[in-house]
Amino acid sequence: MRGWFILSLILLFTGCEEKHFSRIYDRSIQGKHIEALRLSAADPALRSMAQKLLKHEHIMLRDDAPYTLQIDASRYAHHCNNPQTCAYDATYDGFAKLTLMHNMQPIYMIQRDYHGTLRFEILEDLFDQMADEMELKLP
Repeated sequence: MRGWFILSLILLFTGCEEKHFSRIYDRSIQGKHIEALRLSAADPALRSMAQKLLKHEHIMLRDDAPYTLQIDASRYAHHCNNPQTCAYDATYDGFAKLTLMHNMQPIYMIQRDYHGTLRFEILEDLFDQMADEMELKLP
């Protein structure tokens, strides 16, 4: 019972923080210099936002680049019928996910829930976190 109380307090005090989840699948790219990427984004608006992000980071888009940055975003349904889920800060509107791949195999993935609409700053924060965690050398 005490464990549930402590968990509830942790959820209460961390409920408004920016939440992200990342996973490193392959550490062989750590510390490498990245000048160009291929871009994979199904949604045209998301692709445009991603192109702006890479331009801002001075990374070229090239079809022959060895690494691909896949960008996905999804919106959650705007209803909550489960009181337990609603109690655990399920008020997010969607999530954004970046996956760095080589030969169609994931190397690194990071995702974050967001409130409201997906903004450029959210993708920028995810990209910066990826670059830091993978110790990438960018132009």
